[in-house]
Amino acid sequence: MLDAMKTDRPSTLARGARRRRRAWSTLLGASLVAGGVWLAAPTEAEAAVQGRRGMEIEGARDRRGLYVGAGLGFGGTFFYYDDFIPATRLDFSIGGGVNKRLTLGANLHVTPYLKKSVGVAFGGDIEFTGYVWRGFYLRGGLGAAGVPKRDPTRSFDEVEGMTVGLGGAAGLGYEFWLNASAAMSAGLTYDARFVPGDTFPRQALLVGMRFNWF
Repeated sequence: MLDAMKTDRPSTLARGARRRRRAWSTLLGASLVAGGVWLAAPTEAEAAVQGRRGMEIEGARDRRGLYVGAGLGFGGTFFYYDDFIPATRLDFSIGGGVNKRLTLGANLHVTPYLKKSVGVAFGGDIEFTGYVWRGFYLRGGLGAAGVPKRDPTRSFDEVEGMTVGLGGAAGLGYEFWLNASAAMSAGLTYDARFVPGDTFPRQALLVGMRFNWF
């Protein structure tokens, strides 16, 4: 009987070792599967949503933190009620997100006029942007700009020097996410600067786009 017990003990130990190996193999396989699912799943910044063409990457919607941006616009400026001068506008912005749907920062802009001898306007505004629904935004800014002097009794060929205009800008548009941290927006901007001594403000209407990196 003792011989039978001695013979049975190694087989029992062998079966236990095989069960432990199977358990470890199962655990390892489950871990690999879970790790693969975790790596393949979209991060919090890139939320997969159902679109017309299946699963599409929507991108981040949390705008908190530092951002920088650059933009280009086309349109023109009314120096007076009948003096419309074609112009472009270059923007550089930097700031931060107050919360997920509100940003506050500074916008520096240069406006080259597309008419001979008119000159270039430049300035800066404190700017806020509120995202009211998805990527649709409303934007406003207050600041100052250096603008060319303009005497309505003289031609633009005789414009000399610069003057200061106070005012701001208002705009609206829609922002599309390109990836988890970069977005592109297209919108409309109205800019008005009140120049001392002028009857009418310098009003500009521009259509353009801006790229932001969050």
